[in-house]
Amino acid sequence: MKTLLTFLLLFSLTNTVFAAGSDSDDTVVKPKNYSKVKKLIKKENYSEAIEKLEEILSTKKFQNDPDIINLYAFSLRKNNNFEKSEKQYKIALDIDPKHKGALEYLGELYVNTGRIEQANQILAKLAGCKCKEYSRLEGYISGKKYKKLF
Repeated sequence: MKTLLTFLLLFSLTNTVFAAGSDSDDTVVKPKNYSKVKKLIKKENYSEAIEKLEEILSTKKFQNDPDIINLYAFSLRKNNNFEKSEKQYKIALDIDPKHKGALEYLGELYVNTGRIEQANQILAKLAGCKCKEYSRLEGYISGKKYKKLF
């Protein structure tokens, strides 16, 4: 009985969500303020999102979570910190080389920094997935706008 109560207590203290931009259908435990970070990004408050994500990433438990690193890189990119953003996308892709969100956004970063050939190489990695990330990156490369994600 004590074990069951401990489990229920621990379960209620965590925030379980589906991983944003993940290639997995598995339920993944995310930090408690993860939803708040996504709301900040939706409101385009990237500076505050960066602060919150840096707090999250200072916890060893989340330092290898490609979804969190991807959101951090996204926020950095939207805040025009392209160099740091690129490094973070590459870290996310070192952890999960098929992370569709990180691939898409790295491709967008390449477009933002005038590296269309590299953007097309990323697009080729997404080819065949029949996924929204491929379509959005293809449109981004060709200059078309797409609906916001968050």
